[in-house]
Amino acid sequence: MRFLLRHTLLRRACSFGALALLGVAALVLLPLALLTRPFGGRRRPARFAAFTVTYLGAEISGLCAAARLDPRDEDAHQAVLHRLLGRLFRRARREFALEVAPLEPGFELPDGPLLVFSRHAGPGDSFLLVYALLAAGRRPRVVLTERLELDPLIDIVLHRTPNCFVGRGPERRAAAVERIGTLAGQLGEHDALLLFPEGGNFTTARRSRLIARLRSLRDWRRLPVARSLEHVLPARPTGVFAAVDAAPPGTRIVFVAHTGLDRLESVADVWHAVPLDFPVRAAWWAVPVERVPGGEQERIAWLEREWARVDAWIERRAEPAVEDLVAPAQSPQPTQPAQSRPDASSAPSP
Repeated sequence: MRFLLRHTLLRRACSFGALALLGVAALVLLPLALLTRPFGGRRRPARFAAFTVTYLGAEISGLCAAARLDPRDEDAHQAVLHRLLGRLFRRARREFALEVAPLEPGFELPDGPLLVFSRHAGPGDSFLLVYALLAAGRRPRVVLTERLELDPLIDIVLHRTPNCFVGRGPERRAAAVERIGTLAGQLGEHDALLLFPEGGNFTTARRSRLIARLRSLRDWRRLPVARSLEHVLPARPTGVFAAVDAAPPGTRIVFVAHTGLDRLESVADVWHAVPLDFPVRAAWWAVPVERVPGGEQERIAWLEREWARVDAWIERRAEPAVEDLVAPAQSPQPTQPAQSRPDASSAPSP
């Protein structure tokens, strides 16, 4: 995989070939899967087959549209991305019963350039957030893992628009931090830089491994922070503050909390949960970039407090685990928020 990620032409040849093979396989398997529709039950094979065909169709039509565009026309590429994500969202609503709950009062998206720092958990949460920003009239600049370059459409469209792919190794990470600063410094009134401070998708297993590693390293400063967070991983400050320091005056920092998809931590979880019996809930609150402290320790403490508010909001709205959803005889007890956590239920941060 690393070899393919380093060589663009070879990577695209392989990814385009794989897309063609998957398209043929989907067309062959779809009629078989659709045979399950007349029967009772959750009809999962038909649902996943229909969504897969839609996804592959979006890939192919998006690539055909991109081939006709001027590579320098950012707005045209953003329009293609918006249209295709909308198609996938509508299909997910139909096949998976995906529902996005209305925002609670007091969580409006502010005007001006934005730095969007979101938790990362559950399948497709980043796609939903990008789609939400596009629907709000924003031009997203996304910081994402280089592994997504293996997706042909993402590879083409996101390399033609201002985004940042983060690779492994000290040199590639340093280059990503510099790129984040460049993107933040170029934000306009309708732009939003989207970054996931955790550095990866949250799972309970990943949280446990992180805590064990910090304990083995005897990192007594970071260990209590990691243990105090139940639903998110600790925020990594390097990329966050590269964006904060480069952002133009008037930029707002938007912290995003969401829940609903975070209980789907494996392929088996997704399979058993479909069609979904719970909505996706989200909230965000804004902080002017000028309010970020200047001292290193002070700003790290500030980031930890804001990230703890994300964790607290999730705790207050946590959904039952997947095993409880597929076994309705076991009624889960309502989750109570930890008393030591800050209240993140309504008003924006001071």
